[in-house]
Amino acid sequence: MTAPGGLGDIFLVILLTSLLSFGGGNGYIPVMQARWIETGLLDPALFSFVLGLSYLTPGPKSGFIAGVGYYLAGIPGALVAALAVVIPTCLGAAGVSYAAKSMEKIVSLVTPSSGFILAGLIAAAAWGTAAPMNLSPLHLAGIAVVAVLVMWR
Repeated sequence: MTAPGGLGDIFLVILLTSLLSFGGGNGYIPVMQARWIETGLLDPALFSFVLGLSYLTPGPKSGFIAGVGYYLAGIPGALVAALAVVIPTCLGAAGVSYAAKSMEKIVSLVTPSSGFILAGLIAAAAWGTAAPMNLSPLHLAGIAVVAVLVMWR
């Protein structure tokens, strides 16, 4: 096993967390707290600072990970942390792109009917919302006219 807070540790912890998280950097927070803050390797104030700074800057919220790497091991730590985030992202994007390309024929067969399925789901949800409103037949006719005009357009 690598030394806690070392470059290998930073790389492995962030790489494994990247592989198992979806939707941004929030999944990293409890792992980093357990691995580096609770053990005293990273000052909670520095962690809070870099996390808060990432929320003030534009871009992905996982940007704080490079800051954590920097506070643990300097510039090499920041580079290793950023690399550990980028590798799974690139591999995942390549996998999704390949899968989408290989499923193109299936998607083209499903696409025409999927519009009707989505319209049905939206209509069911809308009806569930509208039914308690006790709409009159005139209101329902008006809604139907608007729906037809939107569909025609």
